[in-house]
Amino acid sequence: MAVQERHIPQWKIEEVDKLAEAIKKSKMVGLVNVEGVGAKQLTSIRNSLRGSATIRMARNTLMIRAIKKSGVKGIEELANHVRGPVAFVFSDQDPFMLGKFLSENKTSAPAKGGQIAPKDIIVPAMNTGVAPGPFISELAALGIPSRVKGGVIHITEDTVAVKAGEVISNAMAQMLSRLGIEPMELQLKLVAAYTDGTVLTSESLDVDLEELFQQVILGHQYAVNLSINAGYPTSDTIPLIIAKADMEARTLALNIGFFEPDLVREFLAKANAEAFALASLLAEKSPDAIPSEVLSQVQAVAAAPAAAPADAGAEAKEEPEEEEEKEEEAVAGLGGLFG
Repeated sequence: MAVQERHIPQWKIEEVDKLAEAIKKSKMVGLVNVEGVGAKQLTSIRNSLRGSATIRMARNTLMIRAIKKSGVKGIEELANHVRGPVAFVFSDQDPFMLGKFLSENKTSAPAKGGQIAPKDIIVPAMNTGVAPGPFISELAALGIPSRVKGGVIHITEDTVAVKAGEVISNAMAQMLSRLGIEPMELQLKLVAAYTDGTVLTSESLDVDLEELFQQVILGHQYAVNLSINAGYPTSDTIPLIIAKADMEARTLALNIGFFEPDLVREFLAKANAEAFALASLLAEKSPDAIPSEVLSQVQAVAAAPAAAPADAGAEAKEEPEEEEEKEEEAVAGLGGLFG
């Protein structure tokens, strides 16, 4: 018995070859769900993607053949996701960014009977351009107020034709279409995508990039803190580790009285603060033991924190010379007290 060789139309062979070549040249090959997307809506989406991605539609069998014929390493798994109404999307973009772009770029579409209204569908006041006749009765049956004006039917006021969550009837869908109202929103969703030798599914691609970015920032902060506190130097944390060590060394030197020329200001400031504290204690027990000019300085320092504004530290940085002069005066005043 002779086996009849199956003839494959030339156009199918050429289509598979074109798709396979596109797969080879693209950094990212994705599959998008085009269920319910009409030619008009698909054209609008294609225009929004111009310059960043290309959509190619073909029969599923041809898409699977093209994937296998491309010979791209690791892409065979993508053929398992060619189910239902899907189309190729070719791009050099990161699939996560492309998925985010697709989710943010929706296109309007006519309503169909039996669909659920995603939000309130409003019929605005308008000139329908339709001559008086049965149309006005159809509007009234749907609860849309209208009247004849200037020989045509006008809708007299904005009307919520269908509330969010309600089912759109066939009559309402036909009326909305006649009025040119397209209340539904369509978007292409990435079903799967191949990039860098890996096939990612919709579950992997459906991520909140902003939340992910915040988590990365938080993780970086934790890593920096761990590096500093554990004393594990890296090229990024060495300056912070050195600064921390310098601060701790200065604090230790001040606490144990280990004098260094670089710490003159800190030692003077510490001695000044301790002197004021001692003078304040003496003033409480015996005010007459403290010279009046020194006592006034002690009282001024004691009152300063309560009267100082919240940004006193910032102001002090802006006027360092004035602060130094006051410090020197205070030290000189206390010098008279302690001989």
